[in-house]
Amino acid sequence: IIIIPGTLMVIAVSYGCIVITILHIPSSTGRKKAFSTYSAHLMVVMILYSTSLYRYIRPAQRGGQDSDKVLSFFFSVVTQMRNPYIYSLRNNQVK
Repeated sequence: IIIIPGTLMVIAVSYGCIVITILHIPSSTGRKKAFSTYSAHLMVVMILYSTSLYRYIRPAQRGGQDSDKVLSFFFSVVTQMRNPYIYSLRNNQVK
């Protein structure tokens, strides 16, 4: 209960500082590239934390194994599928 919200707050403050820094970039193309990378990273973090929060904070339920499978899929497969897009497929040399 303490670890997930604690790390979420640290990450939220960090991403807030990133937004402030991006807004200080003078060129619009630079801001566009920075926000593009930022949004891809933010999407992965949101998927990761939303599945974690839902999994551990939701009330106990019967037959929750099906929803646990879906959460595990998002947690382990969807976030990992986004990583190549973030780190390599957006690279101009790879294109």
